[in-house]
Amino acid sequence: MPFSTRWKENPLDTVESATEFVSTRSAFVAQTTLYGYVRTRAGTRYTALFDEDLFVQSLNIAKWQVFLACTADLAGFVAASVCEGGDRETEARLALALFRGALADYPEPEGAGPDWEEEVERAESRLLATRPDADTAFMGSADALVHWAPISDELKVLDERIVRNSIRFKWKDVRERVASLLRAEAVLQDFGPATATAGASAAASATGD
Repeated sequence: MPFSTRWKENPLDTVESATEFVSTRSAFVAQTTLYGYVRTRAGTRYTALFDEDLFVQSLNIAKWQVFLACTADLAGFVAASVCEGGDRETEARLALALFRGALADYPEPEGAGPDWEEEVERAESRLLATRPDADTAFMGSADALVHWAPISDELKVLDERIVRNSIRFKWKDVRERVASLLRAEAVLQDFGPATATAGASAAASATGD
């Protein structure tokens, strides 16, 4: 099943719209960085590689694993942006909802490998246990791109810095879109009215209003 990377620049004001954003942007970042890296390394042999079954199998596994990591990273970042350092439990639940909602677009990923379900569970555990910050929010996807790309280990050592910078650059634009499109209070209200009320009360207490 191919990734859906088409999107509209609509405000992120519901859980559904935020989920769609996570799904499409994660697919775009995963696809462009992985295939771009492989194409650069393969050069003129890039098209011919798709006649090799082992390469195609490895690339498919890499595609899904990088997408999984991108989805977890972006779900955590959007949830953190919505909650703005507030209630950690709400942030973790929202991150998990966005993550699961984005993956629901691909219920049976073909060629993801036998360990797919275990990898999903591990990603969920990290979302629940880790609060992303500006420095670590997108490390998981960078690690996954370096680890899973079907490139020899010797070349990966030479390429690692460039590869990490390439995906960091892709995420820069996505982060800017989150900043401009996100309507945090509306997403919180949609996620649960009680959650939004509690968040507003906490904000008022912090400012003395």
